Amino acid sequence: MPAFSEHLSAEAQKALEDLGVEVRLNCRVEDIDEGGVTVAGERIPCRNVFWTAGVQASPAGKWLNAETDRAGRVTVKPDLSVPQYPNVFVVGDTAQMESDGKPVPGLAQAAMQSGRYAGQVIDARVCGKPAPAPFRYVDLGSMATIGRKFAVMQVGNIQWSGLPAKLAWLVVHIAVLNQLENQLSVLLQWTWTYLTRERGSRIITVPVGSSLTSQALPQPISDASGVA
Repeated sequence: MPAFSEHLSAEAQKALEDLGVEVRLNCRVEDIDEGGVTVAGERIPCRNVFWTAGVQASPAGKWLNAETDRAGRVTVKPDLSVPQYPNVFVVGDTAQMESDGKPVPGLAQAAMQSGRYAGQVIDARVCGKPAPAPFRYVDLGSMATIGRKFAVMQVGNIQWSGLPAKLAWLVVHIAVLNQLENQLSVLLQWTWTYLTRERGSRIITVPVGSSLTSQALPQPISDASGVA
């Protein structure tokens, strides 16, 4: 958890271990197959492997034939435009951005800030206004949640862990939703999940024209409320 202090990282590790998770640090995953996973030369037999260490960026770099980093993110200029395509902007997780000489983390707040900035650049060009200063990322803090009652939060010099950080995490994630009905819906769903330990309904949809047929899909099962 490089975005957090060593203290909060240690708290998060302890929370995982209290849940029965065996944490291995500084270990490279070398191979994954149907029989298990190899970590730092050790073979761990298992039937299920869940990869949560990140994903590869979208193939925008290939579309543009642009320079990319190891993760496939497009290297952009200080105004977030592609060097060989000044009228093309790349933002969010697809862009390798820097702010004050440091890499910008792949967080939601970074994507939102870079998107707003790119819009300002385009608006300035269209309206003939002076171009804004180079993109500068403002770190609004980081949060991570583990289990039902534990989270860590770091905003500047403020560091919280445990239940207070969990409550702050809930408030922030509900507050950023754009409509009151969405906020109330998510709040009710989370409250129901917390009290009952039951998951909400999951719906499988098939695009129009898909080769899948109704015979190939499981039949919907109604829950207690009658929603399929």
